[in-house]
Amino acid sequence: MLSENTVRQEALDRLLKMRYPAVALKMIEKAEDAPNGAQSPVKDWGGKHIALCQAFAYSRRQNKIICLRRGDQWCWTPLMCYGFCDGSPGSVAFNEKVKAIGCRDMAKAESFVASLPGFPLGKYYAIVIAPLNMADFEPDLIMTYTSPAQLRLMLVGIFGRTGELLDSSFMPYESCIYSVIPPITEGKYRITLPDPGETERALTGDGEIIFSVPSQKFDEFFGGVDDLLKMGRTVNSYIPGMKEDFARPPFYNRVFESWGMETSELWDR
Repeated sequence: MLSENTVRQEALDRLLKMRYPAVALKMIEKAEDAPNGAQSPVKDWGGKHIALCQAFAYSRRQNKIICLRRGDQWCWTPLMCYGFCDGSPGSVAFNEKVKAIGCRDMAKAESFVASLPGFPLGKYYAIVIAPLNMADFEPDLIMTYTSPAQLRLMLVGIFGRTGELLDSSFMPYESCIYSVIPPITEGKYRITLPDPGETERALTGDGEIIFSVPSQKFDEFFGGVDDLLKMGRTVNSYIPGMKEDFARPPFYNRVFESWGMETSELWDR
């Protein structure tokens, strides 16, 4: 019998024709909560350290299950924001972040850094990351790295279930923070642009966008995926073509007729 996470990944594969699996992420508070087979870079990779964005990449591209602890990490902002190290106002990390954030107005930079999303200091032991189809745990979050066309289709499914627009704010940096912490703490979907570090160190493609689904939204999200699949909709359903007098759904005729405009016998569905 297939696991729930395998079923979820297979549904995403059918809908989106994904190149790589989605990433399942879970925050754990104790070492004994790490899943079987999880590797920690310093312990299992000969003392190596990696950034969190690289852990996402290793998971989805190489099918690795990773337990990323405080000492495994090689990038400072996740250590601050995930509560592994002190990043409170006045700390060395906080002050360096204010200078590095790239805002000319130092007062605004300081206010922005103080408002960065975060988990409580010392709450978590590690971040567990796995390909969705290999995760033997219930994730706190599922992340997909998608094309705009794949993202659009997922949003179609969500809108079909909710009838509401999805709002997201955008920051050119800190994608490993914004793609994870706000969705978990707020229970909301989020669209995140991969930051320069993800491009340079984790080889994220220029055409990829991160879409995050928190556990509170799993039923709604995968319900929307199922709705689209039952209608026969996939990312390949839309065939580009620049044509005049293109084929249209039948309801177009009813609308155009109501306006006294020309109709057509060419129907696409």
